[in-house]
Amino acid sequence: MRLFIAEKPSLAKAIFEGLGGSATDNMKNGFFEIGNDKVTACFGHMLELFDPEDYDEKYRKWSMDDLPISSVFPPKLKPKKEAKQRLNVIFSLINQADEIVHAGDVDEEGQLLVDEILNFVGNTKLVKRVLISDLNLKPVQNALNNLRLNDDFVHLGQSALARSIGDQSFGYNFTRAFTLQGRKQGFDGVLNVGRVQSAVLGLINTRTLANKNHTENFYYDVFGSFEAPNVSIRAKYYTTDNDVVDEKKRIIEASNAEAIKKECVNSIANIKEVTIKTEKKSAPLPYNLSTLQQVCAKKWGYSAGETLDVMQSLYEIHKLLTYPRADCRFLSEEHLADATDIFKAISRTMPKYEIAINEVNIDFKHKAFNSEKITAHHAICPTEKSGENLTLTAKEKNIYELVASSFIALFYLDSVRDKTRVVVNCGKNRTYVATQSILREQGWETLFKEDIKTDKPRIGVDLSTLKQDQALICEKISIEQKKTKPPKYFVESTLLAAMTHAAKFIEDPELRAALEAKDKDNAAESGSIGTEATRASILTKLAANVNLVTVDNEKGYTEKVWKTTTQGQDFCKVLPKEIIAPDTSAIWSQQQLLIKEGQLTVKSFVSSLDTYLYERITEIKSNGISITPNMQPCPQCKTGFLGERNGKNGIFWSCNTHPDCQTSYPDKNGQPNLAVKPKRPLTVSNHKCPKCEKGLIRRKRTKPIKGKVSYFWSCSGYPKCETTFFDRVGKPNFKSMR
Repeated sequence: MRLFIAEKPSLAKAIFEGLGGSATDNMKNGFFEIGNDKVTACFGHMLELFDPEDYDEKYRKWSMDDLPISSVFPPKLKPKKEAKQRLNVIFSLINQADEIVHAGDVDEEGQLLVDEILNFVGNTKLVKRVLISDLNLKPVQNALNNLRLNDDFVHLGQSALARSIGDQSFGYNFTRAFTLQGRKQGFDGVLNVGRVQSAVLGLINTRTLANKNHTENFYYDVFGSFEAPNVSIRAKYYTTDNDVVDEKKRIIEASNAEAIKKECVNSIANIKEVTIKTEKKSAPLPYNLSTLQQVCAKKWGYSAGETLDVMQSLYEIHKLLTYPRADCRFLSEEHLADATDIFKAISRTMPKYEIAINEVNIDFKHKAFNSEKITAHHAICPTEKSGENLTLTAKEKNIYELVASSFIALFYLDSVRDKTRVVVNCGKNRTYVATQSILREQGWETLFKEDIKTDKPRIGVDLSTLKQDQALICEKISIEQKKTKPPKYFVESTLLAAMTHAAKFIEDPELRAALEAKDKDNAAESGSIGTEATRASILTKLAANVNLVTVDNEKGYTEKVWKTTTQGQDFCKVLPKEIIAPDTSAIWSQQQLLIKEGQLTVKSFVSSLDTYLYERITEIKSNGISITPNMQPCPQCKTGFLGERNGKNGIFWSCNTHPDCQTSYPDKNGQPNLAVKPKRPLTVSNHKCPKCEKGLIRRKRTKPIKGKVSYFWSCSGYPKCETTFFDRVGKPNFKSMR
């Protein structure tokens, strides 16, 4: 028996049909069967790395003494709770199989996802690899006829394994270290650190500070009005190196602008250059997940997570759209061949598109239809399934319409504009520029009238009728004083865009190039961090940490604004530079490339990371961190802070310098009730513990003995030292040591 292990159910179904199975058949008992072949499916990663406490129970409690926690290689894996039932099916099928075909997605994670299952069961049987990135029948059949050995792709999965181990060690060690040090400074909250999450936090913080520290200045735009018989032109002054300008080439001294005015007004001018170009613009490429999330955030304020959830519903439940976690913006020739059937499904699902579909040019081939540019998944597009009998939510309708209109637009002609640029010389070699754009053919833009800015109506002469060397008179110079604006805060759509082009935020040219190289085969991204599958969850997790980040409505913004709090800004100050920038992702991408090429082992990668973590954690232990406290200062010792604790009688608040200060208060609506007299701290006596030599404390027993109040002695070093003694006439009975 030959067993196919697919990454997800939709791929398993496509393989089954590619092998000759019926499109109406459903999976039974966790697999399809046809002839000598069986096809089963995972649903994402079925196994996960051991957590530190799985290796040693002591790691369940966070302690600086246990840091850094060394990585384990090779790591141990455990089944995910929700995957156990399907895993049992897969394990049984592997046991029955004579040959196995690895059908993970055509990327690093897809390779690891199936490899780790095979390694988990100790498989020794022959494994072949099928590479499917397009679920249409012909591409699937072609892939099934061109199986390769899985050994040729193992290094791809090893690269993903290195990143997986690295992200876990990176997050566990830094998060625990910074959180524990933050508690000492009176910060109550988890200081999460992650390779991608912290880089995004750094982007938000840099923009927050740039906006907050912006100094308002003025700049000056200079416009010239040039006249001749039947000619009137308004052109903007083009600055030179002789002008006093800022980094955006804007004049920043009023005297500079006045000098230009004095020099040019009433002077003779002439047209130096007239350039006319016809600009043809094709419909945009179809959506991948990130671009769709950005548009949904701008149009309706949907979070990245909301958009993904709706997409999953349209894909898994309604079957109206293709796989949502696509990072590619190209489709295959098979989608082009199936366009008529897709149009029928769209018009039945959304009758409002019937007129638009009647206007398509089915023979027009857009550049989006290019199988060679498809990565692990093709772009998102409508399926051939009709949704005429389905009841969609408002969000589902909105997103389906976005994807549908995007697909229809691929069969409309280009929009065409005539672009004219006129350069005017005046005064002592002063240059002014006027531009004009005239729409000749609207093409695909007719489908997006609400979303595309209309061309400004032409005022005055048609610039395209002007001639080079034509003489003019500068009748007027106007100076417009404007205020500089601070850089805009990040919003969800711009954050997603920044994550797909994160390399531009790296200062080191070599590292920037390394991160860009990672996406050399994906035109939709350049030096990205995170993946289509993880970006939404990263932003959701970051937004949930309200101690570090705020996400709120603000005047002048259509989306919610992301800013760092005071503590978030403090945290970014103490984080190493390579963590609050995409530098770490760039460094890892270099090493992952070597792993894929077989020049570096995962073990070496892990060892190098452990060395880095040891050095950084040692620094954190030695230097501590500085962060603005958000905890209530202890009224008794004046140096500690009151933290929430869970006791046998419920929540209470105690000083974080315990056992040096043993002050505690009851809880009242989530805050320490300072109106209640605190528990009196127990006195540490001069009697020393024989084991650790810390002072002993005389304590009253909770239950009387024979009706009488009784006492015992315990070490003040508890819980590290649990030594106790019976009481004998107000003194510890050292002979009764326990």
